[in-house]
Amino acid sequence: MPVLVSLALDKGLDLLGTSLGQLLLVALLAAAAAGSWLYRRSRATPPEPPRVRRFTLLRTENADGTPMRYETTRPTGTKITPWIDGRQRLYELTDVQLEDGTYAAEPLDHF
Repeated sequence: MPVLVSLALDKGLDLLGTSLGQLLLVALLAAAAAGSWLYRRSRATPPEPPRVRRFTLLRTENADGTPMRYETTRPTGTKITPWIDGRQRLYELTDVQLEDGTYAAEPLDHF
């Protein structure tokens, strides 16, 4: 009886090793193909560096009467608090482009 059990275990382990070996090889090849595809895809589109944009702070003026400007790399929708006339004012950066090429920064705390 021990000989039959040993024989069955040997055959079973051989079948198990063969099935798992083939499956493991296929899985490794699929993982390598997916990994190389993802790597090439991520390298194909480099990230865009942040660009400096000029914003016009609406309802503000410099001493000479020109509108105040604010330069930043922050995205639209960001709230900023620049100092104007000795006080901090709350503005929101928008993607609305004005005639002079700058973008509008809308005041949030003006009445």
